[in-house]
Amino acid sequence: MKIKHIFTDMDGTLLNSNGTLSDTNLWSIYYSNLPLTLVSARSPLEMSTTIDKLQLTAPQIAFNGNLIFTQNQFGLQIIEKNTLTKESVIQLLDYISNHFPKISLSWYSLTHWYIKKQDKGTFLQKAITGIEPRLKAYDGNSEIYKIMMIVFNPAELQKIEAALNALKIPNISIKQSGQWHLEITSSQNTKADAVSTILNSENLAFEEIAAIGDSSTDIPLLKAAGLGIAVDNASPEVKKHVKMIVAKNTNHGVAEAISVISELNEQVNQ
Repeated sequence: MKIKHIFTDMDGTLLNSNGTLSDTNLWSIYYSNLPLTLVSARSPLEMSTTIDKLQLTAPQIAFNGNLIFTQNQFGLQIIEKNTLTKESVIQLLDYISNHFPKISLSWYSLTHWYIKKQDKGTFLQKAITGIEPRLKAYDGNSEIYKIMMIVFNPAELQKIEAALNALKIPNISIKQSGQWHLEITSSQNTKADAVSTILNSENLAFEEIAAIGDSSTDIPLLKAAGLGIAVDNASPEVKKHVKMIVAKNTNHGVAEAISVISELNEQVNQ
């Protein structure tokens, strides 16, 4: 079956270890002539530069599936959103601040990244995304999509994740999205749920898409896609659920995947 839409994760997949887009990946996407959707834990603010560079017009997915949007010269056009409740945000920020005061803690609205203090985690995130945070306490007025913790000690990260899960706060999802990142979003949608919404609007089936990823949060989408692809730096668990493994993100794995997709589509046309 012909592939008609590509969905790709950003960090660890499309972007290199410095969080930048290689020219090789850029031009392979540009010449593929297939709609492409970024599927990310990032906020739209952190996705904007890449969307502009790739001149993407298809719907994009942020906050692990809890925001679907398009971006154009007029700004963001929201298709679907799921935010954390005000009560959950207050409870979580208070709990984390009181019980784990030394970790890097921040939270995201649609258009801003907020922090309580500058620290090592803040500088890491700034280096990866190029975004400047706002130093401001949560005032309860903004809609919050994500709470993020950056923890450089793996044992402490697991301890924090277990403690947060023990709170049993309803309608939240707690996921490790990277080596040091622990993120809390609404449990309303997964990445696969958001993709399903886009496919319904395009009258496409999962069998007609390719999905490229590297982390555990990508697994439901990789399993559902007609062509699930992992970059070689993906974990062994992720690789179990794909039909193809391409080069690492640092070696333009997405470009390799797109080349294979183009060849497969040409075979279907013959």
